[in-house]
Amino acid sequence: MRRALLLLAVGGCVSANTPAEETTPRQAAIYQSRETGTLLAEAPRSVAITIAAPPAAVWVAVKKVYSDFEIPVTVENMPAHQLGNANFYKSRELGGRPMGDFVDCGSGMTGPKASSYRIYISLLTEVSTDGKGGTDVHTTFVPMGQDMSGNSTDRIPCGSSGRFEQYFLDHVKSTLGK
Repeated sequence: MRRALLLLAVGGCVSANTPAEETTPRQAAIYQSRETGTLLAEAPRSVAITIAAPPAAVWVAVKKVYSDFEIPVTVENMPAHQLGNANFYKSRELGGRPMGDFVDCGSGMTGPKASSYRIYISLLTEVSTDGKGGTDVHTTFVPMGQDMSGNSTDRIPCGSSGRFEQYFLDHVKSTLGK
């Protein structure tokens, strides 16, 4: 009995010396603030286009598309050329289309999880001059899912199909054409 207690005590001391941070795989931190904490996911990638219009006009068009898609703009930093929202959520659809068209959180017994999960999103757009009279527009879309039907409150990383970024940028171009 004494040996068992001694082994448990020694084993507890050994594992207590190894911080969990060193043994736990980490995801890339994509955004951090006091309000939202740190958002983690796969390293995000932006989708970029160049538009033959001045940056001021493109900035207004991007803001209109955020409004049309019912995404509140919480980041509007003109000196950094960035606007968007680093932490909002949508369920079932985004921009008038089914969430499953844009987000992949895996599949469950009832089909794609993105269709039923609450999807937390970081959507940030950078608008800057291309140096030739046009504008470079970069949009970064990072989704995470949360199953609201169960007991778990953990968010899971989801993937982007790449379609939302293109859908968003196409709307920016068509808004400029109006």
